[in-house]
Formats: sequence, structure tokens, C-alpha cells
Amino acid sequence: MTEHVKAFSNSDRPGEIIKACVERLFTDVVKDVFSPHGTFSSSVRDEIAKALPSNISNLINLPRYNDLIITALKARWMDAGVTGDMLRRAEQAIDEVLHDDVIPEFISLNQLLEAFVDVHQEKASEKGWHVPHITINEAGGARVRYVHVLFDAEPEISYRDRNKLRERTRSETDYANRLSVRITGHTDKGHEYGEVYGAQLDGQPIGRHFNMTSKWQRQIAALYFGGAKLIVDCREEDFTYHLD
Repeated sequence: MTEHVKAFSNSDRPGEIIKACVERLFTDVVKDVFSPHGTFSSSVRDEIAKALPSNISNLINLPRYNDLIITALKARWMDAGVTGDMLRRAEQAIDEVLHDDVIPEFISLNQLLEAFVDVHQEKASEKGWHVPHITINEAGGARVRYVHVLFDAEPEISYRDRNKLRERTRSETDYANRLSVRITGHTDKGHEYGEVYGAQLDGQPIGRHFNMTSKWQRQIAALYFGGAKLIVDCREEDFTYHLD
């Protein structure tokens, strides 16, 4: 017995057994971590939930809104020290699922408002409206500049007659749609552009009642949620309805 124990101790077998046990230990730990009921999986679910708006069903048409999810997850993984092959595989799996569309870097205010006018063209013809009401206000100073874009399908004169407004100037909150832009740069053509930090659609804050049924609404979503920059490349008087 003593000779067998001594021979076994001097052989490679103890090391092989320890190695096998260590491998099994780490395999079991990793399986446990990635279990659907594990802490890591629960954390991933929480982070995805935080990255999504509560009304995600209305955002299906937003080009690459999923980029926000990817960015949030990658940042969390990096903070948690997840690196190497595990991170590569996770990123690859996400990219394979969310690869179809891309949020543009820039969106033209001119094109956005043209799309807005097109949507309301039929109603304008019925009502006899000639122009939408669009106001572009500037604020701030030399260091920080802001642009507020306020727009309604209904002309100002029609709005005032309907609401019996005479002298009072209506406030920004009286407009159905609003974009608040922080100017961050200029294009090669000299147009200002910036980030949209506030938005209102159809009289409600964008995160409260959000229906992306039109092109201009999806563009606002890409600006507000997706981080696209808005190019201020038009004037208030550039838009009219085409009456028959």
C-alpha cells in the first residue's frame, strides 16, 4: 500500500486530477454565471430594460435604435471587466442580430419639415391652408447657442381665429411640435448643426406619447433617441402647402 501511494504521488496523476477538477470547477462556475437564473443574466436583462423606452413596440421602425442597446451593453461589459473572447463573442452575437439599418449622422431640418408638410397636405387642401406655422427661434450667446424649432400644421392666422387670440403671443408650449437644439458646429456649407436635447410631438413630450407613423416623426426619434445631429438648413418662410 505504501509503495503504491508513494508511486502514485511521484507520478503525473495527481497533477492531472487537480487539473481536471480545476477545469470542471471553472466550467461549472461559468455555466452558473450564464444560467438564465444567474446574477450575470439578471444584470444583462436589467441593462437591456434600462436601455429601452417603455413603449418599445412603437420604435420598431426606428433605423438602428438598437445601436443604443449595443452601446449601453458594451459599456457595461467593459466596466465589469468582461474582455477577450467572451466580449468578442457577445459583440458578434449582437451585431449579427442588429445589423440592418444605421442611424444617420446628420438629419436635415429642411427635409424633416418638408416631410411634415407632405403628411398634412391633404388636410391643408380641405381646410384651405396656404402655409404651416413654423417658427425658428435662436437663443444663447457667443459660447453656447440654442435653436428652438416650433411648428404646427395649422397656419397662425387660423390658429388665432379658432382660439380667439388677438394680442397675446402664444408660448412655446402652445405649439404641437417642438425641437430644442444645442448648436455644436457648422457644416461645410456654413449651416449650423447640433444635438436635439428636447422634443415634443403632437402636444406631448416625445417620451410620453410617441407614435412613429410618419417619416418626420421617425427622424425626430433618430435625433432624440439615436443621437443624430440636426442641420438647421432652412428658413421659416421656405414651406408652403400646394393648393389645387
